Amino acid sequence: MLVIANGAFKSGSTWQRNLLKGLLEFKPLPESLRSEKQNSFVDEKRLENIVKSSEIKSNNYLAKAHIYKTEQIDLLTSNVEDVRIFMISRDIRDALVSHYNHFSNVRPYKLSFNTYYWLVGRFKAIQLTKYNKNWAPFKKNVFHSNFESLKSDTAGELKKFAEFLGVGINDQEIREIIEQNSIKKVREKSDRKWFFRKGEIGDYKNYLTPSMEKDLERIQHKTGVLDKIGYYFIFELRYLFA
Repeated sequence: MLVIANGAFKSGSTWQRNLLKGLLEFKPLPESLRSEKQNSFVDEKRLENIVKSSEIKSNNYLAKAHIYKTEQIDLLTSNVEDVRIFMISRDIRDALVSHYNHFSNVRPYKLSFNTYYWLVGRFKAIQLTKYNKNWAPFKKNVFHSNFESLKSDTAGELKKFAEFLGVGINDQEIREIIEQNSIKKVREKSDRKWFFRKGEIGDYKNYLTPSMEKDLERIQHKTGVLDKIGYYFIFELRYLFA
């Protein structure tokens, strides 16, 4: 079985993937399934072959992904026996704050949040909205979760994860999985400690202005032509040439 922890960038898919690791004995992701650029990610370019592969019928594999294109979703959800997708979403406002901090950490310069929002963030919001919209329809092999539920009731969500996978788990095992994947433990193990932020719910209140929130609300209901053009140039063109 191929298990995929999927979600928009900075929505909690890494944490979700780490929690899922403790539920089954997963084999290392083989070259035939993994991305050439990121060993922990499923290869989006080979999904058609992957979902038909005999390999995922005989072994359990866990991968990450940031998949949101409808044709790719259709491929993953076509194999309900051997593929399980855990789709996690997050309040777009908090996801933007997390993306802003990541954006600042990987660049030699740091923009103010105001500059980031109007030049980059609002277009990131369009992408996040597309993620949520494209994954919204119910599918038999997709488990929908969200960062807020995972944060406020990690044990409860983990029990649901196990049930979806058909795995038995007791309270002690759940406590151990949660402890091993606490933000403190994850930072200690990582060579990119800055990647794992505090993950507070509602942190956006310290960043977004009323005008930004109004703009976000409009974007989520209707995206203008200029917004779509800006989004395409910032977030789509680089994928075409990757």
